[in-house]
Amino acid sequence: MNTTLWTAARFPDGSWSTGGAPDDPDYVHCTVYRVPAKDSDEALRLGKAEHRKAVRKAAKASGVKA
Repeated sequence: MNTTLWTAARFPDGSWSTGGAPDDPDYVHCTVYRVPAKDSDEALRLGKAEHRKAVRKAAKASGVKA
């Protein structure tokens, strides 16, 4: 099965969405990740993984344990 570049977006309230363009007006206050995935479920999982990595990296840079 081929992979497609998906948009995974995390809204400020912590909910997630997949699909749509990364510059979609609905995502203006979101953290947006572009991930290669086979389907929306995999895109969501990979987007959440990218988010966790970013949070850990930011916490490490600021000296806070995540």
